[in-house]
Amino acid sequence: MEKPVEKIVLLCGGKGTRLWPLTENIPKSLVSLNGKPVLEYLMNLFAKQGFKEFILCTGYKSEMIENEVKSFSKKDWKVDFVNSGEEATILKRIRDASKHVFSRFIVCYGDTVADVDIKNLIDFHKKNTALVTNVLYQMESPFGLMESKNGLVVSYKEKPLLPFWFNIGFFVFEKQAIYDVLDDDWISFLNKLVLEKKLFALEHRGEHITFNTEKERADAERKISSFNHVFERD
Repeated sequence: MEKPVEKIVLLCGGKGTRLWPLTENIPKSLVSLNGKPVLEYLMNLFAKQGFKEFILCTGYKSEMIENEVKSFSKKDWKVDFVNSGEEATILKRIRDASKHVFSRFIVCYGDTVADVDIKNLIDFHKKNTALVTNVLYQMESPFGLMESKNGLVVSYKEKPLLPFWFNIGFFVFEKQAIYDVLDDDWISFLNKLVLEKKLFALEHRGEHITFNTEKERADAERKISSFNHVFERD
C-alpha cells in the first residue's frame, strides 16, 4: 500500500562557499531573509501544503542547523536529522536519508524557495511513472539583447526570457532510483536516468528565489515578501 504522505528531504549540508564570508560562520540554509532563515521559509512552504515530515541532511555546522530548526519548528511537524559529514556529495546525502523513508520522497535544496505546488508535482511524477522528477525554471538574460542586420538594430529586448531551463532543486524520488547506484557522482546519476528515460521535468512558472552573492541575497529579501501567501502562518 502506497504511503499517503511523502517525507521532505532537505539538503542543508554544504558549505555555501560562493556566499563567503557570510557563510564562513553560518550555514547557507540559515542565512537570514528579513529576519528569518531561508530554511524556515522553505519548511513553512511545505507545511502549508500539508507536508510536515522532514529529514534534514546536515554536515557543515550541523549542530547550528539542528538548534535553529528546533527553535522554529511547529508542534505538528516531525523533523529528523541525518548528518553525512561536511564533504558528502548530494547523492550520498540523499542515499543516507532514503534509509528513513518508505518509498517515494521529495528532495529539495535547503537554500532555495519556490512556490511549487507539491501535490501537482507528485501527480505529474506518477503520471509519467518516473524514477526522478525535477522542477525547472526558465532562464532570464541579465542583459538587454539586440539583434542587428548589416549594422542596423532591428530589435531590442530588455532582459528577455531565454529558450533554456535550469534545475531549481525540487525533486520527487522513487526510492528504487538509488538502489543500484554504485558511486556518488550526481551528474553521472542524472545522465544514467536520462539514458534510461526515467528522468522527467516539470516547468515552473511561479516564484523562485535563490542566491549565491550578497547582492542576490539582498534582492531575495525584497522578492520574498511578494509571495508570503504561500507560507504557513504562525
